[in-house]
Amino acid sequence: QLGNKRHSTFLHPENTKKKATATILTSSPIHDTITTTTTNHKYDKLLSLRGGACDSDAVMYLKLFPSITLQALLLFLILLAPSSSLLTPLQNPQLYNLPVIQYIACFLVIFSSSLVGSLVDGTLSAATKQVLDPNVTPGEEGWYAGLNRPKWEPPGYVFPIMWLIVSKPTQFIAVSRLFRLVKNWVEDEKKLQWSVSLFIYCLHLSLGDTWNKVFFGYQCIGRGVTVITIFWSVLLLSAGLFYKLEEKAGL
Repeated sequence: QLGNKRHSTFLHPENTKKKATATILTSSPIHDTITTTTTNHKYDKLLSLRGGACDSDAVMYLKLFPSITLQALLLFLILLAPSSSLLTPLQNPQLYNLPVIQYIACFLVIFSSSLVGSLVDGTLSAATKQVLDPNVTPGEEGWYAGLNRPKWEPPGYVFPIMWLIVSKPTQFIAVSRLFRLVKNWVEDEKKLQWSVSLFIYCLHLSLGDTWNKVFFGYQCIGRGVTVITIFWSVLLLSAGLFYKLEEKAGL
């Protein structure tokens, strides 16, 4: 071994030069500057990450599925609650052949579905909620404004106007018409079709709230596109089912 060391030192002096050069570079201020800059650069990159490791598409969708289903089911049950025998004393007074309490239920579901979604998320255990969004810091300022959006995008104030004046009121009228319709039905097959149509409608509301959470909350553009595509598909399906039950409700 000693012979080998002598052989490498004396017969190959360039090895000694390389070691000395490496030592000088390592201890020099330039090296410290390079190291510090590299470290800071890596640190800045870490700071710019929104949440660290990201779930795969399949994992995220599997996490969202129970929340979507549970919210849709709760919305559906809220709509059916006023017609329950337990609430018979509250089924008066009536307005246009429908209990006032039914209008209240429709209003809560249609205009406040996101509150039910928040209730669903809040009633989950802390561990489950952490699993649903383990590495997300929502609400990054300026995120949406920095997106490359089309020039024909309407101004921001148009969306709440359309939502409050056009979209939600027409849905309220359509669902109310379906509840007046089912009161006169006796056939179980028609009632089943009515129930399925109403649940699909609630599912579309749940998907809409989920899209808001995925796109604006999680700030996932691609996954948001997937959710909104499913949302529009279920919305069209719901409109078609409503149309089969009553044409005006489907319009």
